[in-house]
Amino acid sequence: MRVGVFAGSFCPVTKGHVDVIRRSAKLVDKLYVVVGINVQKQYVMSDEDRLALVKKALCGIDNVEVVAYGGMMTDFCQSVSANVMIKAVRNAVDVQSVLDLTDINKRYWNGETVFIACDKQYQAVSSTLVRELLGLGKDISEYVPEGLKDDIVKAIKG
Repeated sequence: MRVGVFAGSFCPVTKGHVDVIRRSAKLVDKLYVVVGINVQKQYVMSDEDRLALVKKALCGIDNVEVVAYGGMMTDFCQSVSANVMIKAVRNAVDVQSVLDLTDINKRYWNGETVFIACDKQYQAVSSTLVRELLGLGKDISEYVPEGLKDDIVKAIKG
């Protein structure tokens, strides 16, 4: 069985995330989408909101299970017998980051780290962009999954 892991902070989840996750799910039998919890990181959304919104965004993908995890991703990969960790890349900076991550992952886990290039229409879309636009009072509808705009606004602005 091919088991994959796609991890992120998803603060908030974007259409770019959903696109890459849909494409990743086609490559494995089971895909764990992991909402990372890092106590050293300051999120603008609660862990519960991030998890709930990712679950809602991905509910139509049968072989995807969304979970939250607060440790090293290689440990999570081992715990679910994952053979591959999938990362999305939007640009050259992301590629370098994934290459660096691959080297570290090899030290702690025997699986493969691979990347999937974002669809061109989502290359400029990031959680940071969504948060910045929202902070400037702009409409974020074209960047976030269908039906989640109001939930994301509420989770970020309170």
